[in-house]
Amino acid sequence: MTNSELDLLMVRIKNKYAIDIEPLKIGDKILKTLQIKEYEELLADLIELQAAGLMDLPYWAKVWDSSLLLAYFLGRQPVVLGRRMLEIGAGLGIVGIYAALCGHQVTITDVNDDALHFARANVLLNGVQHVEVSKLDWNDAAAAETYDVIVGAEIIYDRQSYPALVEFLRRSLAPGGIIFLAKNASLHAPTFFVELTKYFEFKQTTQTIQSDGESQQITLYAIRSKEARSAS
Repeated sequence: MTNSELDLLMVRIKNKYAIDIEPLKIGDKILKTLQIKEYEELLADLIELQAAGLMDLPYWAKVWDSSLLLAYFLGRQPVVLGRRMLEIGAGLGIVGIYAALCGHQVTITDVNDDALHFARANVLLNGVQHVEVSKLDWNDAAAAETYDVIVGAEIIYDRQSYPALVEFLRRSLAPGGIIFLAKNASLHAPTFFVELTKYFEFKQTTQTIQSDGESQQITLYAIRSKEARSAS
């Protein structure tokens, strides 16, 4: 990717959205993040169109508190030569970009084309190395590459996606690999974990962070295949 690509992306994005480049501090790093200007107001304006079936709401464009905590957590993990990390449902790409800035080899993915444009722009804005950006649909059985680490923030809000998501994780996690997911602790998704524990086991921890002057609880999950435990 080149500066000319960034220019083209910015033109394409500006044709659809009003945007700002905002600083975002995670750990000891400050990321340049291309974001939708006045996101909450835009979301409110689009709700009626979404109710009429004319618009998918751009939840991918929100800077989720869970993504900030997950990014910080990944940045503290040791960098292992040759270990491949996949971010799914990446949205703006904040988690994967921060992990790449910390030295991890990352592939950032989403199914939404606009999200991918923003993520690519953010990669270029931050001069990130060790990162790719590509489209990925969990329902596509042809997506058969495997990764040592799979990460995602706020990706389990859609109940209908659970079977496809779990099946994707099964075929995409390399032997001995690990999955890290993060979500707001107030979001309860028991049916996801029923589906997940058919094939995986997990540990969790809940952290309290300050966001916009309020306390938010974020739960981090470390998930491993039951097959890996049986093999050992």
